[in-house]
Amino acid sequence: MKEQSVVNGKISIRLISRAGLSQDKVNIFIYPEKQCYSNVMPSQIPAVLESYFRDGITTAFSPAAIEGEQIFICTHGRHDKCCAKFGQELADKMRYHVSRQKSAVEVWDSSHLGGHRFAATMIDFPTGRAYGHLSADEVPNYLASRKAAQVYGTAYRGSVFLSGLEQVAEAHVQHFCFMRKWSCRPQIRKVEKLTEETFRCFAVFRNAESSVDLQALIPDEMAFTFKLKGFESPSGCDALEEPLLRNCWELESSESV
Repeated sequence: MKEQSVVNGKISIRLISRAGLSQDKVNIFIYPEKQCYSNVMPSQIPAVLESYFRDGITTAFSPAAIEGEQIFICTHGRHDKCCAKFGQELADKMRYHVSRQKSAVEVWDSSHLGGHRFAATMIDFPTGRAYGHLSADEVPNYLASRKAAQVYGTAYRGSVFLSGLEQVAEAHVQHFCFMRKWSCRPQIRKVEKLTEETFRCFAVFRNAESSVDLQALIPDEMAFTFKLKGFESPSGCDALEEPLLRNCWELESSESV
């Protein structure tokens, strides 16, 4: 997969599980293509993956389209105990509310999704939207936003299908709209690296779905400028007394274009 990442772009592999699964065969879900290989013997996993990423869909291994929706929640306590503590609580509460709503969404426990300092972390498929610091108490509000096809802005970390700066830009722009209660779907049109510590993006707001009065407040396009900021935080829940110097992008300015 490391070799194929050079050809196809970064490929990440995660292990997921939930109650009631068979122990002798596995399913392989592939995103963003939304393909699923079912009932794969463990010994076949390398061949299936190599065939798909090298040759695409072939008669030797034939996947089916993923029709449903899935939520992967990191509960990987071996990597960081915060993921086990907060992730498992979130997964249990998410399953409870999904069941009460009689929703077809599948909720899975996942291995490390990245950014354990944001625990609980999760990725919502097929959109690829990543969330962090999502508490179990927020699940009803999150599911309400999800049902309305809206991003839950307070915990949003960007789409995993975007490149690094694009993901940062999209997450900040979505949060910007969420805090202003703009019911719209912003799209990142362009990302420009200005210096090693600054970059700019342009976002368009063409799909506003709100009242006429609110639509008048939403510009057609805006420019957002970001600056790299350094800060110290614990290296993990297992090392609270071991500070680590980190960098993050913060929104410096925004203006209508």
